[in-house]
Amino acid sequence: MLGKFLITILLIFEPLIFSVEPVQQPLPIEAPVEEEIGKQHLSSISSLWFSNPNFLPMRDWGIDDPEIAAEAALVSNLADEPSLLSKNKILYQKNIDDVFPIASLTKLMTAVVVLENINLSEEVIISENALSAYGDKGGLVIGEKITVENLLYALLVESSNDAAVALAEAVQVKTGNDFVWLMNEKAKSLNLGKTNFTDSSGYQADNISTVGDLSELVKYVFKYPLIWQITRTPAIDLSSIDGEIKHHWISTNELLGNLPNIIGGKTGYTQEAQGCFILITQQLEKDYLITIILGAEERFAEAKKLIEWAGEAYRWE
Repeated sequence: MLGKFLITILLIFEPLIFSVEPVQQPLPIEAPVEEEIGKQHLSSISSLWFSNPNFLPMRDWGIDDPEIAAEAALVSNLADEPSLLSKNKILYQKNIDDVFPIASLTKLMTAVVVLENINLSEEVIISENALSAYGDKGGLVIGEKITVENLLYALLVESSNDAAVALAEAVQVKTGNDFVWLMNEKAKSLNLGKTNFTDSSGYQADNISTVGDLSELVKYVFKYPLIWQITRTPAIDLSSIDGEIKHHWISTNELLGNLPNIIGGKTGYTQEAQGCFILITQQLEKDYLITIILGAEERFAEAKKLIEWAGEAYRWE
């Protein structure tokens, strides 16, 4: 009886059991959609990275960093028309925020303060104090009448301490403000938080800064092309206003004539600071390289090494 009952049940439900369509298996897919989109996205980014000039200069990690003995060093790129991605890239740094004496690199700020407070054509009378403050350099003569512009050449080509003091005295008379105070106020306005000046020449060891702060100062100095024009002058003959006193000033920058595409720069040296150097070179039509060295025994050799390394270790176009 039980067997007949089971057979009857199977016959009744047979259409339902045996007529069910088999489950369709999904068609094979060669690659997940998300993965394909991801590959296309990465390909687009890679293409942009290698072809878009906004990403340049771009590091070649197959080239090692150079060995630099200076206490601090910085190489940065400054684009003439910087985009969001390309502006102010640091290409090399060593002790970027450490404070060191900067010697005559101080004179860049001296030149800025002079240009912002007195006319180039104004007459300056060289005082006894100007010649005695930090030692005779530049061949200036007590009582000599000379223009501000000519003194700037003495300041930035010959690196004359006498010219620094004479210019500071002239600005103080013109403005009624202490010159060093003006220098430090300018540093504050530029957010040079680790920079301090104690004289206009850089002679004193308390004239201090960092390569990071100095890089910001250099960028500001681009407002004054005359400064770079003067500092890339190998030698110049100038005179007092009456033409009676002749001066022949020779640059302290040993790389002038030995390295191409120099825009300008400034040297500095004291026993405490050792060799200091700022150099601006043109890398491409609209790219500048800022190289800064502090506390070096071989400042020119190390600056040249960094500049040549940056040209090889980065893709520029």
